[in-house]
Amino acid sequence: MWPTTHILALLLALVTNSSSKTVSSVIPHDAHPGYSVKKFDHAENLKLLDSDFSQFFTMLHDGSIMTVSDVSPLVNHPVDLVVLENKGNASTTHLLKLYVLDRRNMLSFKTDPTEEIVGRIRENSPTGTRIAGLPLLQASTDLVSAPVTYTIIAGNSANSFELQDSLTGDVLPNVTISDIRGGVNVITSQVLDREEASRYILTIQAVDPSGVNRALTNVVIEVEDENDNSPVFTQKVYRFVVGDDSIEGDNVTMAWKRFSSIGKVEATDADGDKVVYKLATPTNFLVIVPQTGDLLLSQEPIEEIELELIVEAHDLRTPSRTSPRPAQVIFHFKPAESSKVELDLDFQHLEEVELHRTKRRVTRAVRPTKRIEFTETDGETDGRVVFQLEKETDRETFKIRDENPWVTVDPNGSVRVKKKWDYEELGPEKTIDFWVTITNAEKGGKSHVSLI
Repeated sequence: MWPTTHILALLLALVTNSSSKTVSSVIPHDAHPGYSVKKFDHAENLKLLDSDFSQFFTMLHDGSIMTVSDVSPLVNHPVDLVVLENKGNASTTHLLKLYVLDRRNMLSFKTDPTEEIVGRIRENSPTGTRIAGLPLLQASTDLVSAPVTYTIIAGNSANSFELQDSLTGDVLPNVTISDIRGGVNVITSQVLDREEASRYILTIQAVDPSGVNRALTNVVIEVEDENDNSPVFTQKVYRFVVGDDSIEGDNVTMAWKRFSSIGKVEATDADGDKVVYKLATPTNFLVIVPQTGDLLLSQEPIEEIELELIVEAHDLRTPSRTSPRPAQVIFHFKPAESSKVELDLDFQHLEEVELHRTKRRVTRAVRPTKRIEFTETDGETDGRVVFQLEKETDRETFKIRDENPWVTVDPNGSVRVKKKWDYEELGPEKTIDFWVTITNAEKGGKSHVSLI
């Protein structure tokens, strides 16, 4: 009669169109009967083949292989089990290589396996920063001392982390430590961005020189947020129209009603921070709701106007960050047409109507914003004329509306340096913004000037 091993070889040779897969596993010598070794999928197509060691194991209907007797006689003896998987006209053999080790000689990490190991690091920390909160990772046995090699085998997205020898400080893909006092620390291998990944779960393996005795542990790394993103508007320019549906806009409202919303601006913050808004351009006609960005009508213009406004956004963090580029808001208003009035043909009444028609009315309008680029050296001399505002008529005079530390405006439209310009004191936008009131005998208006 042929030995069992020869019978097994013959059975495998008779399988046509077959392929094989190898799976390794380590079990302790004191594993009780019923100890689960491995579970395979597709249980209805699986069969555990007879071998020298199959008497110690059985396969259940769900595809699980478990022990059925004491496995201590198998200590330090390689155990091979063969599982046959039928796939119609083809089949696959799974070679399950088992290693039975004395539990006291099995590698294990010194951390509590029932507790989650969590470390934290602030985003944008420099490469090579040690993860705070993680203990020194050490694996050892109770009886035998041998070199242990540590490796990150899973969860290391984009190779963001490395292991560092706690004794020498060496950083290697595989850190081998012979001194029982040593272990490994987890450090960063690149600058982390919380907006890309806020949580990592690393699987770290420790293995002895034989490659058989090994242990695994998981560590969780939380990336803490830093306010490194400013709010960004979803649009560069918003256009809101009231009373004129012939003009296209982001929102068109036909009826005027005080404190009704004509539309809203919106900015997003990549850090997820709350964003608030403010009007950087003064106006009597609109107010903005800081928490929502809604623009509300506060005063009805007496005539058709078009305003150009600037809206800024900042997050509610300390320190706060302001949008690097404000949003431009174009507001166009056209009042409703006056209802027709039947005129009395009485001469006196006609004279009064005519007098009313000829009565001069003061108008206010806003001219387009001027943006003029200069260098810091252009503003070195006090009193120097840096540019000239253009007149539409000879009767126009100019006056700066609000006090400005950097420039002043002469009645003839000359804009002069009031104080030497300092680039570092101009703020993040590096601009000088001011309003100019223009008056003449016929009409008045405002012009917004921005020096860059």
